[in-house]
Amino acid sequence: MPSAKGKDAGVACIVGFIFGGIGLAIYFRNVADLFLPLAVSLALGIMAGGIGVLAGALVAALWGYFRVQLSQ
Repeated sequence: MPSAKGKDAGVACIVGFIFGGIGLAIYFRNVADLFLPLAVSLALGIMAGGIGVLAGALVAALWGYFRVQLSQ
């Protein structure tokens, strides 16, 4: 995966929470950031119903946050 240097962790967290994997893929300009958060969000949504959608949004937010933090 390309580095996320120069990106803001707070912005990545918010983008991940609101827009999920699609927003992260656009923010990081990397297709790999689309698939993992989106797959986890879909799996949690299917398995846990309504609460899974919120859990999926949190997973995407944390993915974006830690992606930036670990690249610095």
